[in-house]
Amino acid sequence: MLLIALIGNCFAANTWAIEPAGYEQQVLPFFQKYCLRCHNDKEQQGEFRLDTLSRDFTVEDKAQRWGEVVFRMNSAEMPPRNELQPQAEELGKVVDWLAARLKEGEAARMAKRGPVSHYRLSREEYGNTVYDLLGVYYDVNLPGAFNEDPRWHGFERIGSMLSLSPSHVDRYFKAAEIVLDRAFPAQPPKIAKGRRDANEGRESWLAERGITGRVRWPLWPEKGIGAITTSVPGTYRIRMQLSGLQPPNGRTPHLSLWHQQLKRSVFDQDILAPEDKPVILDFELDLSPGSLSIVNEVPRAFTDVGNHTLNVLNGGGSVFTSSRETRHLNPTGYKLFDDQGQALYPLLLLDWVEWEGPLTSEADLQKREGLIPATQLEAREGLRKLATRAWRRPVADAELDRYLKVVDDELAAGEKFPIAYRAAMVGVLTSKNFYYLEEGSPEQRRDKVNDWELASRLSYFIWGSMPDEEMFAAARSGQLHQPEVLRGQLARLLADPKSERFAESFPRQWLQLHRVGIFPPDPRLFPDYDNWLQTSMVLETTHFFGEVLNKNLSLAEFLDSDWTMVNPRLALHYKLPPLHESGMQRVALRPEDHRGGLLTQAAVLMLTSDGTRHRPVHRGVWVSEAIFGRTPPPPPPNVEPLAPTPSNQTKATIRMQLDAHATHATCASCHQKIDPLGFAFENFDAIGQWRTEEVVPAGKGANPPVNATGKLPGGRSFNGAAEFKQLLKQDIDPFAEAFVEQLATFALRRVMTIDDRAQLKLIAANSKKDDYRLRAVIENFVTSDLFQKR
Repeated sequence: MLLIALIGNCFAANTWAIEPAGYEQQVLPFFQKYCLRCHNDKEQQGEFRLDTLSRDFTVEDKAQRWGEVVFRMNSAEMPPRNELQPQAEELGKVVDWLAARLKEGEAARMAKRGPVSHYRLSREEYGNTVYDLLGVYYDVNLPGAFNEDPRWHGFERIGSMLSLSPSHVDRYFKAAEIVLDRAFPAQPPKIAKGRRDANEGRESWLAERGITGRVRWPLWPEKGIGAITTSVPGTYRIRMQLSGLQPPNGRTPHLSLWHQQLKRSVFDQDILAPEDKPVILDFELDLSPGSLSIVNEVPRAFTDVGNHTLNVLNGGGSVFTSSRETRHLNPTGYKLFDDQGQALYPLLLLDWVEWEGPLTSEADLQKREGLIPATQLEAREGLRKLATRAWRRPVADAELDRYLKVVDDELAAGEKFPIAYRAAMVGVLTSKNFYYLEEGSPEQRRDKVNDWELASRLSYFIWGSMPDEEMFAAARSGQLHQPEVLRGQLARLLADPKSERFAESFPRQWLQLHRVGIFPPDPRLFPDYDNWLQTSMVLETTHFFGEVLNKNLSLAEFLDSDWTMVNPRLALHYKLPPLHESGMQRVALRPEDHRGGLLTQAAVLMLTSDGTRHRPVHRGVWVSEAIFGRTPPPPPPNVEPLAPTPSNQTKATIRMQLDAHATHATCASCHQKIDPLGFAFENFDAIGQWRTEEVVPAGKGANPPVNATGKLPGGRSFNGAAEFKQLLKQDIDPFAEAFVEQLATFALRRVMTIDDRAQLKLIAANSKKDDYRLRAVIENFVTSDLFQKR
């Protein structure tokens, strides 16, 4: 009888989990009255069907769907405003009932998670890790080096997305062998030195023509010279002396060090040094083998020189010494200066370039100490040191035995000890313990990470790489989880230069900056656009985030600010006062600049546009996701695209066309929420330039003025981006909560669920008393239960 009773109780419990008591009486009548008309078997607005949604609150994805229902009801998005509205009391009863069921199912949902979680390193993290482990630069972006990481809403660290295929394993083996060869070469690489001088090889020829003094290479826009060749990968020191000639109110000459094999620039800088005061650039670069050219990267379209033959540079015996001496220039070449001696085009003047490498620092050599044993007797300790650091935890003897057997097998096959030991090292670096972050234990179910796992979670959050020895020591002592110790380690990590990885990587993933330039602007519509402008756009956003982080400013700065970060190229694009220094720098903004915060930065405005026009709906979706943390439902199938204005009709803006498009019943409800978020930025074109009218190529009449008015979902009105941003700042709490969710998604490497919502809200609430200062938000997050929960 006892067994029958137990079986009956279990059956009853399972039945309750699937069909909780009270649904038929409290919830279903509400849905029938207010919701099922639009979410039934015949119509599913937003691709959401409510009548068949499973009521098993112990299942993760079902709970997520019910959490979405609760959110929509709480935010007054459901039922829509144009539908029959419930009384506050009846709405509250249904929301409370659903929230209680979600809470009751939380324990069961958590119990369904496996005892061990694995998160594969992204390729960016792999490159950082092998450098911090062995001091070896490995270019993970080289063609064929690694598979590109899949993204989830911009994030490239989500564990469920980073699967492992045979091609991954093969690439890990090749990478491990290359990294170890560079760290422990059979012969130290010979350091190569080189120099190119504009006078080089022409001294006698110049002397015969009476040309004395400095001769320079004048680099025409989009032209350059082959300067450097590297045959061994590694760190190179490069020095060059150059200056620039800038037309009055024109473009700044721009230096690009172009890698021919990688087909991309590896160093960029605007050159503002005047002709008579050249600057010496001295910098180090991690380089893959190949040829590098020094290029003046200014689009040829900007110069508008026609179809003349370019022989002014080096052809036809042309020699450039200075802008005041034109006798030695080829008379049939381009005219470089006007009658007042001012440059007509932005020119780079290169005097000489030197290079040296590959170089290895003392800090990098120290990372390799103690890893290569002198004798076979010391092999265990050498492998233990490597594996403990590489696997980021203590290593058991039984684990080492497997790799020592590799050494023995190689020796038995006739290999020398160094080769046999190298095979075991390859095994350590191709173990899942290296390229996976592992949390949990198969022997014991844990709700929290241990101190070793916490050390890796924190270091990969801020540094995008493995912990250092001080972090390992804190984990070894068992004290890292203590709040004061954790705060201290966080402060130390943020103070380290490696935290620049976080300042670059997090905003790039959060804001989906990988989409900048995915639709190259049409050069006929945007002739001034170039690669350096595109790069500068992204640099503004990442440096802006870095400034907020370093100065510990409020999250409100992301919504609106009276400053931004620009370089000379971006300042010209924004029509700001000219800058007198190169590089990204903080500048004050005036109201007439129409900038401030993230939302009016060119990178954000461009990634939500295509190559010919802005896209208000895409801008609205981006704001919904990045600022409010809400992903709108996908559009219904077979939606007709916007057609261009017929030539016999009055010119219409894209907004006018959308207003007509959104009257369709299947489109209206979503467009009412999404479109106003994009309409706020109608004053900005496809590459983020300010405008007051929209250029419409077809149709009759003048170009129509833009209309940047709208209403937020709560009913507050705005006219233009400035008012829109102020409304967001006045009600910053939703943005702060959404930001914490984005931060947690990045750090914990997983999508946040309904079970994380209470913790996310608590972290935001605890940060509010510090005015949502960024470092306070990060600290509250790192010391929270959420950060330490598995």
